[in-house]
Amino acid sequence: MTTATAIARFEVGQTYYGSLACSHGSFPVICTKRTAKCVWFEHATMPEHYPAARATIREGNHYEMANFRRWLIGADQHDTGCDMQFA
Repeated sequence: MTTATAIARFEVGQTYYGSLACSHGSFPVICTKRTAKCVWFEHATMPEHYPAARATIREGNHYEMANFRRWLIGADQHDTGCDMQFA
């Protein structure tokens, strides 16, 4: 018998932290809109430089993922107090 595992999903208004493969820091983004297949993010502290943009949602084993301006955002990386050096 298998047990269903809850999947972390993107929620509007939550702050998530993304990263680049070549970066050693985290980028804070806010989820501004969500549909069944897409999510919109904008940079949490510099929206004038990184305005809201759409990203397609991909489902992983335990959480949703999306690419926002080449940053990988995972629904499991929210409000964790990550390094804000790029904020």
